[in-house]
Amino acid sequence: MTEVKCPKCDTSFQGSSDIGEELYSHIVDEHLACDVAASCPICNNDADDSGPACHKILKQFTKHLEDEHDFTVAESAERTGSATDGNRSLPKIGDKVLCKYGGWQYFDATILEFDRQKLEYYIEWDDQDPEGRHIYYQDLAMNKPPEENLIGIGTVVLFHQGQYGANAEIGRLAGVRWHQGIITRIETDDEGKKLYSGEHTKGEVDGKWVTYGGYNESFTHYRQEDLRMGPNVFDLVGEQEDNTNFNTDCDVYLSYCPNDSQKDVKSGYGKAKFTSDQYAATTDPLKIKADLEEMGYKVLSNIRNNFNNELDLKKIVSCIRNCKVFISCISDDYAESDHTRMEMQYVRNSAKKPLIPVVLGAGGWNWKSSVVGMIIAGERYIDFKKIEFYDEKLDDLRIQLQSLIGDAEEADGEEDKSKDVFISYCWTNSYLSKEANQVPTLSGTEFSDPRKIKEILEERYGFNVWLDIEQLTSGQQTGMFEQISDGLLNSKVVCAFVSTEYARSVNCKMEFQFATKSLYKPFIPIVVGETNDWESTVIGAIVVGSGKDPISLLQCNSYEELNGFLDNINELIKEHTKEEDEDESKKLLSAAVHDGRKQRAPVAGDHVISHHFKHAYFTATILEFIKDEMSYKIKWDDGDPTGRVQKYDMVALNIEPEDDELGVGQRIFFPQGKYKGTEGNNTGGMRYHEGIIDSYEVVDGVKRYSGHHLRGEEDNKWVTYLGYGYEFRDLTKSDLRVAPNAMDVLMSSRS
Repeated sequence: MTEVKCPKCDTSFQGSSDIGEELYSHIVDEHLACDVAASCPICNNDADDSGPACHKILKQFTKHLEDEHDFTVAESAERTGSATDGNRSLPKIGDKVLCKYGGWQYFDATILEFDRQKLEYYIEWDDQDPEGRHIYYQDLAMNKPPEENLIGIGTVVLFHQGQYGANAEIGRLAGVRWHQGIITRIETDDEGKKLYSGEHTKGEVDGKWVTYGGYNESFTHYRQEDLRMGPNVFDLVGEQEDNTNFNTDCDVYLSYCPNDSQKDVKSGYGKAKFTSDQYAATTDPLKIKADLEEMGYKVLSNIRNNFNNELDLKKIVSCIRNCKVFISCISDDYAESDHTRMEMQYVRNSAKKPLIPVVLGAGGWNWKSSVVGMIIAGERYIDFKKIEFYDEKLDDLRIQLQSLIGDAEEADGEEDKSKDVFISYCWTNSYLSKEANQVPTLSGTEFSDPRKIKEILEERYGFNVWLDIEQLTSGQQTGMFEQISDGLLNSKVVCAFVSTEYARSVNCKMEFQFATKSLYKPFIPIVVGETNDWESTVIGAIVVGSGKDPISLLQCNSYEELNGFLDNINELIKEHTKEEDEDESKKLLSAAVHDGRKQRAPVAGDHVISHHFKHAYFTATILEFIKDEMSYKIKWDDGDPTGRVQKYDMVALNIEPEDDELGVGQRIFFPQGKYKGTEGNNTGGMRYHEGIIDSYEVVDGVKRYSGHHLRGEEDNKWVTYLGYGYEFRDLTKSDLRVAPNAMDVLMSSRS
């Protein structure tokens, strides 16, 4: 029987398959604040002889276990003592943080206590300074990089700049200075990694010390790992158990910035940012609130609350948790406000409420490059900016609310979901999308716009057409995928507007593969955009394999030319919408299912390749699908007890993909390197990794694929294993694995 002892207190752990996990958790729970050097219980090698604090020991101890004993330590909330809310960690006792000191500077510290009533931390400075140890939550940040989707233009961050020396008189050690800044520019380097630039938020007039060595008013080309961010106050408050009855049950929680409401400005709640005429030309969020209440909905909002008062913060959390739908009234001021931004992040990452974004305000569109814009990137929003279109937009909002929580009055009858045509396209190829400021650039022309063609198919030819911006009512990922899959299922033919941008879009590729390979829908390939680079991708492989001749609109330069193409498209649609053709499509799908065709998404009992930790993948078996999280619970084939819940796109059936599932730009999993077993933990096996196909060639009738790793050391991927190489070359399809798309996953979960 295997036995190991704690290197601190000699507590014994015996026999269990998760013995390593128990040992690690024990060290975290019992010895986090100790200052005695640890010895490895397996080989008795000291992790460190100098006796630094235990949290540093723990990192060295972890690395020793991984490097010397092939033991994988998961970085989870249970091990680190940090609660997580989706993408952000909440500071806990023992965590490493950065805290504000004098002169608007931030330094390394460790949390000792947390006062939940005051939202105040008691810390110990890592440089042993004895002063300034009570820190308010707003003046603290976890000492680890934030997730990329939390950083946008206008985001307030901490960045390092300059160092400071030791002070023997007070026993202070030397260290690095951190400062509060704001992101003003985001660029991308040659490897596709984001580079962040910005400037200090505080200056000499704010009492900030600006004469230290290395001071510069700006910072340039910092990477994600160079930045830090504070916690979300709503997560801090929401984590607390509270029995206060706020009576906050409601249909709608309306989140808005008072600067966007002329009524709130006049009442003193908001700051006037525009003229009276500018306010009159746009929609006041309080008008939306009043009209929704007139419809019979109960609406609560965030204004009239003090964001520095704990009771008011608890009330806001209670409102969000008890609402049925969260409406965010987005504007430049909304995106610049920490409070409204944190509300929106709390809804999306923690409360998981249906979110309807509406755009208003007299400002511009700068919010699109902010974190708020990143939260709803690619989602449909309702544009309330121009008051003359208010009634039309309010009706759009009413329809969305009705679909999510029902009407205040009973809706008349059920809507017929069947459609003749499903339009599958990339927004970047739509002229109307660019005109509506929904995309930053246009690839194509107004004469090849899928949205415009949709209008003509309905008005001139009388077809009933499905288009995303008219049909999607859910901003949340699972709901959106289900609505798209239902739209495809209930349509007779798919008009696929293929392009280079379409082939690069994960969602477009998902739609196309699901329609053609899972539902066996007839489709009409229509080429738009500016190039034919899509032909070497998975999209091209499916089109070529179908034997269909694409209709190219690349050289279509007038509506007269478009009319000729539309007559051709009309005839093809009519062929596919005939009753006998629809019956044939249903027969193909039914026969494929009856014959036990190869599943495109894993189900319970299937063998898979699954992510574990640090972007390494291993063989496993599916136990169940967790729909709300779009995740699988798995059992590792090597018996490892850790990391057993993984996202759907981090798992792939352990079967050879089909030819038309592979192409240039396709994300795949490939084998590289092996690992040996560890007694009591796992039996060893083959390592798989996330990669992308760069090219392929046919050798003796067999396609051979080459590409490179998608993740590197900067992503916390382990790259020192035996056999590591940045590239892979000449692999056949039997070596590769492909993750399922979300629609196939949801379809499999229904059966």
